[in-house]
Amino acid sequence: AKLPERLATVVVYALALTPFGYLERDGTNGEVGNDGDGDDATHRQISRYSTKAGVDDLVRHVTALGRFGDTAFLVTMYGSGELSQAFCRSGAVYGSTYMLRRSPLAISLEESRRVRGVVLSGEEHIGESDDVDTEDVSDQTLFCEHVVVPSTMMCSSKGSKALQTRIYRRVCILQGKLVLDQEKDDSKGGSDTEQRYAIIIPPGTGGLGNKSAIHGVVADDSVCVAPRGKDYTVLHLTTSSRGDDGAPDELFVNAMSKAVEFLVVSQPTREDTAPIKELHHISFSYCTETPIFDEKDGIDSGGSMSGLHVCYRDGQSLTCDSAFREAKRIFERICPDSDFLALAKKVEDAILYRDEHDSDDEKMVLESACTMIQAPTAETPVLDDNVQANMSDV
Repeated sequence: AKLPERLATVVVYALALTPFGYLERDGTNGEVGNDGDGDDATHRQISRYSTKAGVDDLVRHVTALGRFGDTAFLVTMYGSGELSQAFCRSGAVYGSTYMLRRSPLAISLEESRRVRGVVLSGEEHIGESDDVDTEDVSDQTLFCEHVVVPSTMMCSSKGSKALQTRIYRRVCILQGKLVLDQEKDDSKGGSDTEQRYAIIIPPGTGGLGNKSAIHGVVADDSVCVAPRGKDYTVLHLTTSSRGDDGAPDELFVNAMSKAVEFLVVSQPTREDTAPIKELHHISFSYCTETPIFDEKDGIDSGGSMSGLHVCYRDGQSLTCDSAFREAKRIFERICPDSDFLALAKKVEDAILYRDEHDSDDEKMVLESACTMIQAPTAETPVLDDNVQANMSDV
């Protein structure tokens, strides 16, 4: 049975989390509904979202429910930058080497067009332009069999089939709580309401003129992205446009600006609290180019160069799932006989057979840290008996 349009909108945009989906319109106003002139052809639906893709996205969301909480989402403490930091620290533990103060210049190839290595520049200077704090200023070639590079460092091929998307972002600093839970005790004016929410605004929402969905993430000091106790909220908004859209950038920027105004105005106010307001915001955009996946041949990540793996950035997404999918795709090309994200055998054995006294589990580390920072009290003597005896002898 066919779902009603309102329910289908919830499934496609709020559960499958697609930015475009199946409700994209040909109408000039970009809004859902009839424009009053009786010409329904101007609002015919464009199917850009396959049933298979929708089912896959829906199953991915539903199967993630209830694993770590009430929702299917996890949010990082101190911002999304912790993800890249965690990757770097994990890589260092497993033997990765980081070349600091050097920039990649070129990829060295053999005559057979197989990757030979990476050419790095000499160490860059720190300080004034005339200061030289290193003697290693010559270029250096690191030999390797595989190189992973982002797609932004590769020249676009004219014959390649790729989906171009421009991503628009708006980051806002708000004073006050954007979402108030009416079921909680509001005796303190909602000041204790943690702000950890995902917001979905479907395409064509009346008055906004958004041609694609607007994804929002709301966070506050409960995840350490705002000063604690200052009642600030951080709001991230994201929307996007297709490469063949042809609409001006102002349309998408204005849509996000109107979305902020709508979210602020729509929140209930109390007599004992000041209304929420936007203190500062910054907007920017960037382009992404994702190759069209061929189920038969896959993605030709390196063109005619063997050992070169191109990492593509996904379009608009509320989650980081696409980064894991890209990592798995490249990993399987480099290590086809190994399991992705599997614990190394040597590390697993070391954890299984390590001495209890050598353990550095979280409890022992926390207890040690608390002991070091704890100030001595009046009831606890700072000096032991031996030290006191020696001082009295003197």
